[in-house]
Amino acid sequence: MEKTVISCNVCSRMKQEANHWFVAITPKDASEKRRGIAFGPSEVVIDEEDDSLILEDICGQECLHKRLSRWIESLNPTTKAPNQENEAL
Repeated sequence: MEKTVISCNVCSRMKQEANHWFVAITPKDASEKRRGIAFGPSEVVIDEEDDSLILEDICGQECLHKRLSRWIESLNPTTKAPNQENEAL
């Protein structure tokens, strides 16, 4: 039986046995007012055949926060996250 290789959609880290991963769930074709994101443990049972959802593997809290930040920025592209403003200084 072939082992499935899973990597983080944010940083590309490979999943190991002892990692505690999350999954980010977004609707594929959401209207502007219905865009959303949800997070859950990687063990959450979701029908991977469901074409209406985008599932992203997230390796831990740091990458979960980065993914959430990207989603927030997508709501208002002119808004920068606080850490991006600090990096420019």
